[in-house]
This record gives sequence, structure tokens and C-alpha cells, in this order.
Amino acid sequence: MKVAEEDTSADFSIEPDVITYYEAPLDIKTILGDKKVWEEKVKKYTAPFIESKDIYGGQATFNFTVERKNLITSEGTKISQNLIYSRLSVSGFIKSEDGMELPLYKSYFAFEPKGLSFDEAIIADVRTMIKKLERLREAPVVDPYTGPAILSGRAAGVFFHEVFGHRVEGHRQKSEQEGQTFKKKLGEKILPQHMSVVFDATKKTYDGRDLMGYYKYDDEGVKGQSVPVVKSGVFNSFLMSRSPIENFSCSNGHGRAQAGYRPVSRQSNLIIESNASVSEQELRQILIDECKKQGKPFGLLFEDIRGGFTMTGRTMPNVFNVLPTEVYRIYTDGRPDELVRGVDLVGTPLVMFSMVSEAGDKFDIFNGVCGAESGGVPVSSVAPALLVTQAEVQKKSKSQERPPILPRPDEKPTM
Repeated sequence: MKVAEEDTSADFSIEPDVITYYEAPLDIKTILGDKKVWEEKVKKYTAPFIESKDIYGGQATFNFTVERKNLITSEGTKISQNLIYSRLSVSGFIKSEDGMELPLYKSYFAFEPKGLSFDEAIIADVRTMIKKLERLREAPVVDPYTGPAILSGRAAGVFFHEVFGHRVEGHRQKSEQEGQTFKKKLGEKILPQHMSVVFDATKKTYDGRDLMGYYKYDDEGVKGQSVPVVKSGVFNSFLMSRSPIENFSCSNGHGRAQAGYRPVSRQSNLIIESNASVSEQELRQILIDECKKQGKPFGLLFEDIRGGFTMTGRTMPNVFNVLPTEVYRIYTDGRPDELVRGVDLVGTPLVMFSMVSEAGDKFDIFNGVCGAESGGVPVSSVAPALLVTQAEVQKKSKSQERPPILPRPDEKPTM
């Protein structure tokens, strides 16, 4: 009753390797230590928030997760492996006079809790966050804008995860409900020649920092692999589970799922590389030169970001919305950078990708949990700062509730 499918590849791949792998159960109490120590730590991390009368809320959370996954298949594969994650997050928010709620976040990741034992640095980060929140409260709102912009390493990592990573997951190329943005782009140049993008599940650390997207075997019993999706600007491959697509008959170790969900192709450690990187100062100067060329009085710097979302289907516009928390105007006339508020980074993937031009020489790491059809899976992004010659921002939605008239109950009212 239906027309012929575009992709007639098999439903399930036959993999050559039958795996037997066993890890002994972990001694969780020994790894975690005394829980009360962490209870006291999170209280200590949030204590500075009370010092600012304008802060609406501040919180710290510590999560320690141990997953033991067992897989037995009819092909003979038997895998028992442990996945361990320690995450600390600190957040605070403030409210401007026009009702806009302004949050900031800071997160830390290590496989074991002992990797997060740097209290003085965390408290210093919290105090820096409080100062930025107080500045954000008075910062001007940016109107809708198009023009040059720099995405910091963290912002670039989240941007690529949302805009690119989800669109190269193999199962999306098989569904005719999906937009299939890159399905016919194999062998085509989609990024500058100096840039490459690798998804590497085998990389446990980068520059001494743990990567959350690491694993030995995926959730279909295939060994995690390094997949060069873009090489020297040219699109080469998709992330594959055991659901074949046209021209890709086997998995490359990216069949992943949260416990209780069916695995599909998902991201691991996204790493953006460049063999022609420039210094931070050079990147800023290129931005200023591009602004002058376009007749713009300023460009934007997206310093930090809290996440985002994207649409990949055909029934809705194929757009993305990345949610910045810390944005600056960089002026062409030499004025100091200006902190601003109230913008979301929006656009469509192919247009935005065509605007990526330069990469910085300093990398940053984003660790988090990505949600999609197969539940929440741990992922990482490693990226340099990126210059885009044309970015678009729209106004952020905001509350209409005015700030409180009375001070907090713990404050003495001024007379």
C-alpha cells in the first residue's frame, strides 16, 4: 500500500566479532566514601550565595552513579561492564527589574568522586558566578541581531552536539520522517578545510580531564570506536548502531541506550580539531575586521551556554535553539566588552555551518547527559572557540512577574 522505501538496507547487521568481556562488580562504598562529607561540601559551595541580597536562588548538587550493564546475545556475546560517573553542579539565578530570570551554571565531572576534590577552586568559581549574576541584573537586553560571533569552546561544543551530532546519527537517515540533512552530503565539503570532527568512544580523558562519553562496548555488544565523521572539511561517515543504512552495513560502536530503552545510534565524545588554529587575540581581531566589513558596530561573544535543542524531522522546521547564559558585545571602536542578556542563538544547520570560518587554539570540554529516543546517555564535547561570520539571535522568553517588593526574611529592611 506504500511507495517503495528510499533505503532498502537490512534491518539488523551481522557483526564479525563475538565478544566475551567481564568486569567484576565495584565496591561502591569504597569509591564513594562517606556520603556526609559530600553533604557538607554542597552546603559549603552554596553558602556564598546568601551574601548577595539580590540572588534568588543558589544550589549545588552532587550525583554519584554506578551502572553495571550485562548483555547476552544469541550470537554468543557476553559482556559485563561498569560505568561510573561523579558529577557536581552549581547554579544560581537572579531577576532583573523587567522580570527576566537570569541563571548561571557551572558543572564538574570525574569518573570517581576523588577527582572532584578541589574545594577552593569551586568556591572561587561560585564567587565569580555571583559577581556575574549581579552584573547581568543590570545588563542591557540585546535586540534580534545577525552578524559575526565567536562561540567559546564550551558553546561551540554544545552547538556542534545539537546542530551536527544529532543529524549524523545513522538511524535518522533510514527514517523517512527525518529531515536527513547530511544523508546526500557524503564526500562533500561542509566545513573549512582545516577542520575535522571525530566521535571517539575510546578516549577516556582529554588534556588530563575525564570524558563522560567514554565506554568500552556499546549497548549492542560492539566495541566503541573512533569515527572520523568529517575529515579536512569533507563529510565521511555516520554514527552507526546495528541498524544498517545505505552504504553503511555495520555498526561502528555507537548503538547506545539508557537502561530500559532500545539502543539506537547516539553520540559519544565529539572532538573538533583544526590544523590552522589562531590565538584568542587573533580570533577577536578577525571578528572585529569582519564586523567592519559588514558594517556592524559590534559582534557577539557567546562565553557560556546551558544547553539547547534541535528539530530533525520533516514535519517541523529543521532549526536549532542554543541557550546562552553569558554573552558579550565586542565593539569595533575599541570600547570594553559589554555583558548583555536576553538572547537565544537560533538558525538552521546548513546555513550556520557555511558560516564557520576560524578556530581558536584553546580547547574546552562539555560533559553532560543527552536525551533522545533511547533515553539519556552520557556524552562529551571537546571544542576550540569558533568564529562564525553570520549568527542570528532572537529575544529570550521571560517572566512578567516583577521582583519582590520586600527584602528576604533574613535581611533587615532599610528605613
